[in-house]
Amino acid sequence: MPVGSSSRSSSSRSTSSRSTRSTRSTRSTRSASTRGVSRKTTKATGANPKLAAMVKSIRIQRFAKKGKTTFCNQAFNAYAAKHGFKGFQGKVANQMFTAMNTPGSGWKKVSAQDAIKAAKEGKLVAAAWYNNTPQKGRPDGKRPGHIAAVIGEYSPGVPGIAQAGTKTFEWGPVTASRKNPTYFVRG
Repeated sequence: MPVGSSSRSSSSRSTSSRSTRSTRSTRSTRSASTRGVSRKTTKATGANPKLAAMVKSIRIQRFAKKGKTTFCNQAFNAYAAKHGFKGFQGKVANQMFTAMNTPGSGWKKVSAQDAIKAAKEGKLVAAAWYNNTPQKGRPDGKRPGHIAAVIGEYSPGVPGIAQAGTKTFEWGPVTASRKNPTYFVRG
């Protein structure tokens, strides 16, 4: 559902047994879950309108969880491409984190406050979590990490993100995803 749209029940694809409604915070009026796709119908107050439009343009819901597989890396790659950055093709979230954390990569590690400020300025900002737990059969040999796009300030001092993953949404607080991420700004 587009950022800033009015809240209403989701699509004709869902049945009443698959669709749930619940009151969230004062920012989120209703949430409907359809086939593992969380759709927040929040008013995106605090999001940079240009970045929110970029998120809308990649149709983030198409990266929603399928079975046990999540696609945060593909969603962030599509979003980064809208900014003109194409260096994440084929990488999983942990590999993206490692690439951003490499000196000379063009990415800078910043605080949550600086991430919010950079997003308000329209820059490409990531909130990333590296998972160091070993897992065989993964491209990086580790359990999946996570990455989300910071697109503004959700509430005072809390970065607002767009993400695909266990929950997929165009606008929500960073704490709805993972706590204590590492923030990176491009450029």
